[in-house]
Amino acid sequence: MLIIIPLGLISTSGTSIFYAQKNLMYDVYERKGVLTMKFRLQASSDASPLLNLLLGSDSISSSIPFRAALAGQEIDLKASVRLNCKDSYASATAETQGLQFDWQALQLSDQAVWEFKLTAKNKSSAPISISRLDSAALALQGEVWRVESFASAWGDEFRPKTVTTQHDSFFGVRSGRSSHGESPIVYFVRESDGYTVVVSPAWSGNWHIDVLAGAHISAGISTWNLNVLLAPDETLEAPSVIVAAAQSKELAQRNLQAAIRDNWLPRTKLTDAIPIEWNHWWPYEDAEVTQDVIIENATLAQHMAIDAIVVDAGWFGESKLDTNWTDLRGDWASVNLARFPDGLEKLGAAILEKGMSPGIWIELEAVGAKSELRKTNPGAMARDDSGLRPDPSYRVGTVSLDQSDPGFLGYVCLGSPEGWSHTYNSVKNVVSAMQARWLKMDFNIDPGFGCTRTDHGHGAGDGLLRHYEGLYKLLDQIRADFPQLLIEACSSGGLRVDLGLAKHVHCFFLSDPDYTEHHLQVLWGSAHMLPPLAILHWPWSWWRNDYGPSQLDWMNVEVETFDVIMRAAMFHRLGVSYPLPKLPARLSQRLGYHLQIFRDHIAPVLPTANLVSLTDSPLRGNRGERHSAWQLTANLNSEDEVHLVMSLKLDSSAPSAEFRPTQLDENRHYVVIDLETKNTSTALGKLLNADLLSGLAGGKNSWIVEIRPEGAKR
Repeated sequence: MLIIIPLGLISTSGTSIFYAQKNLMYDVYERKGVLTMKFRLQASSDASPLLNLLLGSDSISSSIPFRAALAGQEIDLKASVRLNCKDSYASATAETQGLQFDWQALQLSDQAVWEFKLTAKNKSSAPISISRLDSAALALQGEVWRVESFASAWGDEFRPKTVTTQHDSFFGVRSGRSSHGESPIVYFVRESDGYTVVVSPAWSGNWHIDVLAGAHISAGISTWNLNVLLAPDETLEAPSVIVAAAQSKELAQRNLQAAIRDNWLPRTKLTDAIPIEWNHWWPYEDAEVTQDVIIENATLAQHMAIDAIVVDAGWFGESKLDTNWTDLRGDWASVNLARFPDGLEKLGAAILEKGMSPGIWIELEAVGAKSELRKTNPGAMARDDSGLRPDPSYRVGTVSLDQSDPGFLGYVCLGSPEGWSHTYNSVKNVVSAMQARWLKMDFNIDPGFGCTRTDHGHGAGDGLLRHYEGLYKLLDQIRADFPQLLIEACSSGGLRVDLGLAKHVHCFFLSDPDYTEHHLQVLWGSAHMLPPLAILHWPWSWWRNDYGPSQLDWMNVEVETFDVIMRAAMFHRLGVSYPLPKLPARLSQRLGYHLQIFRDHIAPVLPTANLVSLTDSPLRGNRGERHSAWQLTANLNSEDEVHLVMSLKLDSSAPSAEFRPTQLDENRHYVVIDLETKNTSTALGKLLNADLLSGLAGGKNSWIVEIRPEGAKR
């Protein structure tokens, strides 16, 4: 919250004070002796019906809050839009050219984080073609704003980019996956004072954020090849856009994390328990995995703090040892009995008997080129026979398509009733057979602008839109059917990470590669959008393939190096992908130690924690910050307040970074405990810095300390 100085008292009531100044209205109330301010959306005093996004006396946006176009022609809304603003809510309506538009801004928390929503209803007697429906339009005030975003590709997720509002800039994807090309999050930081506005389209398909010189922003579903033919009386709900604002970038990031954590993510008691997974993929892939391999690893895992055994790709399809998982996707009703002779039922039961939860991988949307599904259910296949080329702005990552049939898109169209029913039943049957408590949902396909068939219940220009609407509906139904199920979203690693999907799954897998400097870079980027509760990644895995950056001589890895590897992935949801029978004894013992530390000290705070980096980001290729520091903070200003600070030297010879914990009261005493040595110290908040904490931890290359206010609960 922002502390303010009163500007003109109107009336008081108890500890609540109401202020008014020109067009701005806000509440100031006393909380533990500190005056804090609520943020509001407010109508401007101009003659035209504009929207102001307010923080204190500073109006940072003023524009008609949405945009629309019919058949490529922009609609002029100035004459028809009507705006209504209340404390933490704003709405606008407009009727023109046969359409009724309804726009809302819903505050997601007690901070300045909103969901901008937009619907269009056809009030005419004829179909109307909609080609743009942007749920957010803003015009930032002030001088120059720095625009920070992230490019994204396989193994290259969250690559930082920076421009300014002095020039036009255009962000978005046309791959059909929200994070293949760029990540759907853009930060606008005013250069004069650091004031920050965050814009994030909550959509898993193609999206755009257009920034015209002077900081005029429009955001929503991509207009590329979008054409929604709206029937009379039909209503279209556009993808939402999340908007946050704060006095600083760090505060905007923390506020966004908290709003998504507390008021957006689906959560259950089981998912909030933060189970630790073991997954077979990188050491075994689909080449060496068998029923015996899973059971052997599960037998060892039951003596560690591992809660779930997740069977990745390789369990399905034709009963042969030499099948390729990409070819047979979609054949979920067939278990590969050459690898799993007792089937999913007995495998799941065997894992349960060892006291752990079964989990299973499924690429529920995908269809392999050689699958039986493609032959037996052609009516469910997504196709594009338009002949239009995919957009060249991204590197196509789709695997295992059919070069002899370019119209085959490699996935089931969830916009079709037949495709939706098949996919829903497939997932339901697999989860039931395995008695799964963990579902890893993958998607390795680039749909482009999606299915163009007109016999699926959608039009040629809205197939991708209807597919993702169907996916969200399917995931909601699966969660209702299996309330004890944790759903993890994966897409070639991290190529479909967005706030749209975040409303329907419990967490996101950040990237296929997980070597430490790469992991820390993608963590740094993803924390700009997601709370640690929604982030899952593995510490550097034991890779069986020859991907260069992830190669490591595991038999000769030193314990101190392994400590850095493990700790780097412990400030969010945690899983591991190691061949437990092959791990050297020193690493196996250390793995058990770190997993127990995670279970005892970190997992309990994640449901209420925010995550910030205390240093600049490490970057791939031995670049960026080589001494990385991070902080988890939970339950601030309560008797359960706790801070966890992690320090990681990627190179033992790297110079030490200067950092200090954040969100501490400078004049309050804190008790600091190193989680390994148990060394303890008490100091004022203003005295806690990198040197003091490192000394407490013995100056090691990696450490985690716990910081609590003196006298707080433990």
